[in-house]
Amino acid sequence: KMTIPRAILRSARWHTHLVDRGVLSVHGPDARKLLNGLCTADVMAHDTAQGAQLTAFLNAQGRLQTGALLAYGDEVALIDVERAALPALLKLLKRYKLRSNAHITDRSDELAVVATSATVDEPQMRLGRSGCGLWRDPRLPYLGWRGILPRADAEKMHIAGSVCAPSSLYDLQLLLLGIPNRQMDTPAAEALPLESNLDLLGGVSFDKGCYLGQELTARTFFRGVTRKRLLPVLRQPLAEAEATAAADVEALSALPTAERLLAARLPRGLDGELLLSGAVPPAAELNALTDKAGQLAGKLRVLDASAGLGLALCRLDALGGELATAAGEQFVPLRPSWWPDYIEAHADVARPRA
Repeated sequence: KMTIPRAILRSARWHTHLVDRGVLSVHGPDARKLLNGLCTADVMAHDTAQGAQLTAFLNAQGRLQTGALLAYGDEVALIDVERAALPALLKLLKRYKLRSNAHITDRSDELAVVATSATVDEPQMRLGRSGCGLWRDPRLPYLGWRGILPRADAEKMHIAGSVCAPSSLYDLQLLLLGIPNRQMDTPAAEALPLESNLDLLGGVSFDKGCYLGQELTARTFFRGVTRKRLLPVLRQPLAEAEATAAADVEALSALPTAERLLAARLPRGLDGELLLSGAVPPAAELNALTDKAGQLAGKLRVLDASAGLGLALCRLDALGGELATAAGEQFVPLRPSWWPDYIEAHADVARPRA
């Protein structure tokens, strides 16, 4: 089991080393062109002065292989990716490299990924020619700064007025917001990019040319129907629990009110520490979620059993109700407050066209 000490929870400014992330380097004149044909983001149109961009790599059937963040330098792209997904992504890039003038290298031993709370002042380490540095997280403003640094710098990272927090605090922040972070959240060869909210987070371009797995993604978008999405679920007793004092979740003060209140309901230890066990997939026979009519309404992807908080792929019309597992555990599906207004309980509401 893991805990986040009360002293950390009461610190509005914090930073952390994301030890479960790795870094791939694609270097050469054709680096961006190669990536543009393999990922969902428009790499060629991206203004590198704006920092990094979110993307996803799909298989030929349009299913997710992994999500990633791309940072750019001079003729180099650094890929911030989960370590568990790195070998498969490296294999994919090398398979499609063909005659591209680009070199692909695993640089995880020399480079590391870091993140800070959104309340930290703008760091001095901005993106450089090597692609290393810190940038505003491109997904949501609540997520603060993210970066790739030489490993030695990451391990001794110091920001004035900021405390060094465990990476579990950053993971909790993503869980509260319903943002996928690992392959467990979006299983490879199973999850779809739109159901995983990558379109809402700016990770999918619908204007660029062809890329691997594009057909299913584009067809789903232009039909205007996404009936299921990944969202947070909370164990029923916690949904009715009273929130702790706001000062005890100051570390999450940059989050929207709904997510801060959600964090304040999570179980605490005797010293005010937040009790976590890590979000992991439930047993296969317990991942189905059914509504009160006994109809399948979703699938529990991961659950932190100590916190009572997880991520589930749910039908949007299940919002506002209660869902149950085969073991009888009750969960409440939650609509993330950052979702745009057009996502309602009825999935057939078409999204706005540009």
